[in-house]
Amino acid sequence: MTMLRTLFISALVVSLAACSATNVAERDQDETGQYQTVIQSNNALLKGRVNVVDMKERQVGDLLQVQSTLENQWKFQLDFQYKFKWFDASGFEIAPESQSWRQLILPGRGQANVQGVAPNPSVTKYEIWVQE
Repeated sequence: MTMLRTLFISALVVSLAACSATNVAERDQDETGQYQTVIQSNNALLKGRVNVVDMKERQVGDLLQVQSTLENQWKFQLDFQYKFKWFDASGFEIAPESQSWRQLILPGRGQANVQGVAPNPSVTKYEIWVQE
C-alpha cells in the first residue's frame, strides 16, 4: 500500500495565470502493471502549487469510487474548478456530458478531498481535470 501511495503522490497543476489552460492528473497503468499519476500541463510555473497527496479508490456496488486529497503548496488561497473524466478499458470516455465542473477554494497551505463515482461499471480509468 505504501508503494502505491508513493506512486500516487505527485503534482496537480492549477492554472492561475491570465490564460485559462486546462491541466490534467490521470491515473494510468504502466507496462509493469503499477499505477501512477501522470501530469500534463501548459504552465510549468504553477506545477508545484497544488499537489495530490493521496488517492484512494474502492468499489461501491459495481461502480468505482475515487477520492483524491489535494494540497495547496502555495501560501495564498487558490480558487479553481475540477472535474473527473471516466474511461473504459478501450480508452473511450464514458458519459462526458454528465460530468460538470465543481468549484474548489483551497486556503494557503490547506487540503481538501475531492470525490467522484463512475457513471457505470465499465469504467477502468479516470482523470482529474482542473481549470481556473
